[in-house]
Amino acid sequence: MEKDEHCIVCGKQGTEGLFIFNSFVCKNCEQEMVATDACDDKYLYFIKQMRQIWMKQNA
Repeated sequence: MEKDEHCIVCGKQGTEGLFIFNSFVCKNCEQEMVATDACDDKYLYFIKQMRQIWMKQNA
């Protein structure tokens, strides 16, 4: 049985997704990030959320 993790992007719990360092990204957010165009406003949101990973690693 897999442990539920909190997604660093949406904050929801999930078991399917990927880990970047020790941060979890759920499958839905991963798929949405890959499909989002860089000109889309949502792209900036994803960048902001992903910066949290960088901040954790450099804390």
